[in-house]
Amino acid sequence: MKVFTFFYNRYETATTSKALYDNGIDHHVLIHNKDDYELFVKGKTLFGNPIITNNNKGLANQRNSALEMMNKGEWGVFMCDDFKEIKSLPFDWITSNRKELPITFENQNKFRLNKHKKPNLKEMFSLFPMLIDIAERNNIHLIGFGLHDNPLNLRKKFTNRGLADGRFWLIKKSTYSFDTKAQLIDDVCWTAENLLRHKNVLVLNWLVPYFERYTAGGFGSTADRKELRKKECMYLVDKYSPLVKFAKKSGWDNGTHIKIYGTDNNIKEARNRRGML
Repeated sequence: MKVFTFFYNRYETATTSKALYDNGIDHHVLIHNKDDYELFVKGKTLFGNPIITNNNKGLANQRNSALEMMNKGEWGVFMCDDFKEIKSLPFDWITSNRKELPITFENQNKFRLNKHKKPNLKEMFSLFPMLIDIAERNNIHLIGFGLHDNPLNLRKKFTNRGLADGRFWLIKKSTYSFDTKAQLIDDVCWTAENLLRHKNVLVLNWLVPYFERYTAGGFGSTADRKELRKKECMYLVDKYSPLVKFAKKSGWDNGTHIKIYGTDNNIKEARNRRGML
């Protein structure tokens, strides 16, 4: 299984390649051009096999280059460049047949992820054969991981119809590629495309890989991203409606946030709009 991380301009602060190296995980680092490569070498953040793509700016472009390095039916790991740590419920819970936890408002604190041992990347990767087996048995081509440490949202081990956050994915290569009109919120786009084509994704809620968010580097701060987000949100709502819709988010301007509403009816209607039976 090939492992990819995508470097843009965090020349001295990109962390993922070092973390993978420290865990003995061979990986490819996709870089846009030779000048960037030299800056990453100077910044001492490059610890894997560098791949200079000469692509235009944009994460979706780099992800497509990674797909081109994979064979059809092959699984690959896609990670963003600013990995921090992993928090998780106990692995024996994850690998058991247990599907739900008896979490209530009263007992929620004992289920917080920071109450348990933090796994490293090597330990997290040990779960991938189990996850891929589940995906293969259910015609799933996209595996993601949890987003937060709110116990009240951790009752179910897996969800199948929500966002698979794009900072850490397992992807099975098929016949389609990333839409290059969605460079900033490509994870909504890729999740929606997978729901459209395969009707389910696999998200392991009981393990959360943490990354830096909206810091300098990448596409920049929330303010830097606002206009591009508006454009991409409108495009994705139009492309995937009613599977993808505008949504409210505290502190965000109208038109800059969208969500996936993965009901059977919404998937069916979106498939019909695409001409898929």
